Amino acid sequence: MDLLRTSLASVAVLTLAACSLAPSAPTATPTLTASPTPRPSATPAPTRTPQPSPTVPSAELCKRPSFVHLGFGFPRSEHRLPSVGKVHATVLFADFGDEPATLSPEEVFAFISPMAEEFFAQQSYGRFELELTPYFTWLRLSQPSAYYGNSLTSYEQHLAFLQEAVDLADPMVDFSQTDMVVLLNNPYAYQIVYGPTYTGFLESGLTADGVIIPNGMTSGRDLLHWGYLWLNHEAGHSLGLPDLYAYGLAEDIFPYTGGYSLMGNIFGHTPELTAIERWQLGWLDDRQVYCLPAGEEIELELSAIEQPGGVKALITPLDDSRLLVVESRRALGYDEYMPEQGALVYVVDANVPSGYGPLRVLPQIEDDYDFAQSTLRVGESVTVEGITVRVVLAGADFDRVELRTTP
Repeated sequence: MDLLRTSLASVAVLTLAACSLAPSAPTATPTLTASPTPRPSATPAPTRTPQPSPTVPSAELCKRPSFVHLGFGFPRSEHRLPSVGKVHATVLFADFGDEPATLSPEEVFAFISPMAEEFFAQQSYGRFELELTPYFTWLRLSQPSAYYGNSLTSYEQHLAFLQEAVDLADPMVDFSQTDMVVLLNNPYAYQIVYGPTYTGFLESGLTADGVIIPNGMTSGRDLLHWGYLWLNHEAGHSLGLPDLYAYGLAEDIFPYTGGYSLMGNIFGHTPELTAIERWQLGWLDDRQVYCLPAGEEIELELSAIEQPGGVKALITPLDDSRLLVVESRRALGYDEYMPEQGALVYVVDANVPSGYGPLRVLPQIEDDYDFAQSTLRVGESVTVEGITVRVVLAGADFDRVELRTTP
């Protein structure tokens, strides 16, 4: 794996450059102002006392419409995969005349399964089931591998890439119940550098057995690098989630979220999805999201996002498209390597498109490229546009935070 990481270091930026092929124009990104308080030398031991649960206001106040292809908006696009219940994905395997497969389809399938299914089961608290149905046959595509690698920057050519594989498999495979097609290419076909998602539409997409399939993805040699989390990231787009890393940057491509959420850095220290992502997908109920009307103040206990149950997010509107969000993060589950536990604060903009900062973690501390120090511990606070969030108590699986406004 170390050898692969080294050899593919230059590939990673390209891999993350075009995860979802669909037109979306960048919009102006607002400048955020945030100031952290100094870190205390020690964290007081928590003394948890009974606290009455405040009446949860309607979450509708914090559901912002979105006008971008992939973004944090409500309602979720009908063109994307169902996010609750079972989703049926047909998995195909393709190789090329100039790059014939040297592994069996079963060996390549083992790169993603059953780990990808288990990841979604945990992230959704059991509400989402990804069923992968493989057709264990290498489908020999008609053109050299470089032809398909070059097609990945074009929406129409990427669709044709997927459609060719579907057409070859169609006589043997029943696609009538398929929600998504996953095309695993020979991972040693080095002309196919990265593996993006195809996000089509209900009326125009892959066609087979009398149905239109608007969601699909093709793997590249980056599968050797990312492993099963590649599928979870790309399927995140098929569910409607945007990229949280930065398009077009060659050096620091994670300036918005650092190591939080695999929709940003797949290999980040805290890959579990954020509260806003899970809420949008219906993996959190409205009652688990406390939507505080603008200008009001509160003290609220938040349960760690990595485990089920409890109130998961405190959200307050900043304007017609932006929300300030607070959640509790712990070194649990897939976040076990989290360097500093605490309350995570971020701003979401429903109308900033994928790859241009629709979610920004605060505070941004100089030279802390992974945002490892951005989580707030007891006594620490951050102020965003006149709203101060401070942690007043913390335990193994919760943060109690207060939100106050500055006149």
